[in-house]
Amino acid sequence: MEIISAPIDMYLSNHAKHLSPVLEELERKTYLQVLLPNMISGKEQGSFLYFFVSALNPQRVLELGTFTGYSAICMAMGMQKGSQLVTVDVNAELEYIVDEYIEKAGLSDIIHYKIIDAMEYIEGLEDDTLDLVFMDADKRNYPLYFQKLKPKVRKGGYILIDNVLWGGRVAQDSPNKDTLAILELNKMVFDDLDFISSILPLRDGLTIAKKIK
Repeated sequence: MEIISAPIDMYLSNHAKHLSPVLEELERKTYLQVLLPNMISGKEQGSFLYFFVSALNPQRVLELGTFTGYSAICMAMGMQKGSQLVTVDVNAELEYIVDEYIEKAGLSDIIHYKIIDAMEYIEGLEDDTLDLVFMDADKRNYPLYFQKLKPKVRKGGYILIDNVLWGGRVAQDSPNKDTLAILELNKMVFDDLDFISSILPLRDGLTIAKKIK
């Protein structure tokens, strides 16, 4: 199921730019060398993340799911000196790409890349310490990640969640396990009175949830 028609999707792509030549090179390398390269955030979502982070001006950001580092770099480009973005992933095979492009982007002082299980890292955080979380990790753990992250995000902070429309499968019958997890997550966020949330039909769907209590 198409979330956005193919002609409109192409139009949007043609009217979006990479934030820097380094990101354009990173996307090209991802498509040449990495399995499932479409997992990369890409220029449309990358630009949104940059604008959102620039406006929010967060001091502490957590990203679950680094992949090749595109989204982390986009967010860090919108952050001020002295702020910190921690991005965690379990796939050590892509470490050489992530490290290379964080260095090329000149963002090693802001981005802290860790090869660690996301849940293990979350459990070690203190409450009310995060200004922003970007969730883009394994979908079956989305509901658990949200539950565990909720106390870690300060009042007024945000959780962004990627892939919440899951290629349109959230609106289809007979969902698989990944789709069921996303459906559970979407309902959980929508029903949580401690958050105001909205789903943007950006690429594969992006939830914006602001913690108000």
